[in-house]
Amino acid sequence: MSVRVLLLGGVMIGAVAAGQAVASAPHPALPTAPVAAFTEAASHGSIAKILYYKNEDVLKTTSATVKTPIYNAKGKITGYNSVTTKSTAVTPKAELYTTNGSSTAKSAAAVRFSLDVPYGAFTGISDVPQAALFSFSALSTSAPVLTDGLFSQTFDSGTLSFTRATPLFALDAFGHATGPALTNLLTVTFTDAVFTASQNGVTIGFAANTPDSTINFTSDFRQFTKADWLSNFDFALAGNAASVSMARATVDPALTNVTGTRTLNSFRVATTGTFAASAVPEPASWAMMLIGFAAIGAARRADVRKFARITV
Repeated sequence: MSVRVLLLGGVMIGAVAAGQAVASAPHPALPTAPVAAFTEAASHGSIAKILYYKNEDVLKTTSATVKTPIYNAKGKITGYNSVTTKSTAVTPKAELYTTNGSSTAKSAAAVRFSLDVPYGAFTGISDVPQAALFSFSALSTSAPVLTDGLFSQTFDSGTLSFTRATPLFALDAFGHATGPALTNLLTVTFTDAVFTASQNGVTIGFAANTPDSTINFTSDFRQFTKADWLSNFDFALAGNAASVSMARATVDPALTNVTGTRTLNSFRVATTGTFAASAVPEPASWAMMLIGFAAIGAARRADVRKFARITV
């Protein structure tokens, strides 16, 4: 069995600690620059719909019966008229998560992932995106608001991660693999992300940014260590459902006295996305543009500093 190894910064080291940053303080933050991006890995020449929006609304119907007495000519009660009223309360709930194949069960999905790493951290590594497993899960307990043909829904919290398909290891002074297996390309935890979808359309967006959201980036290959008030993080996913249109789930017309608003019908989308941070400001600038659906632009290097990326 072969072992993949890394030569970090031109010298052999014993271990690499995961970098971490949390940004949530409501202070002015630095502009962000893209640090990572992904596209789905095509299977048999086609792109799968790996992101699943699952409607989990709870509809609870209760009944209330009111009895009205019936009196005869002598004023005596001879019976009762009963009127039963039913009311239905809607508790909105939706999940957004990754699946594999046509299953609706939660599962990691294959993607091609690019991570930007400051020059010198990983020498001799080319620009080819690498194979990774993408896991995503987010929960919403609020109904989407429809404004000018666009649904907008807040997802309370969630997490997403990209794991390298094959681990990398650092080398010790003797050239032996040492330390933990390095697989965490990028893990993001977040709160208050915003999901958007065009009414009766096929496109969706899912995005979060500080300070409106609390976002935490960690990676085995890049550090995010600036103080909260100096840091800024954001990410954006885009999706396309092809022939499936986005619409609010309906309430059975037989139900009466309905309160609450439903979320959207369940659907699947193919997806792609970008991630940005100002946690480790670099003098160089480069861009990885997300254009429409399943298209990511090329990264460019600035003259003042070069970058290298991890690859298989």
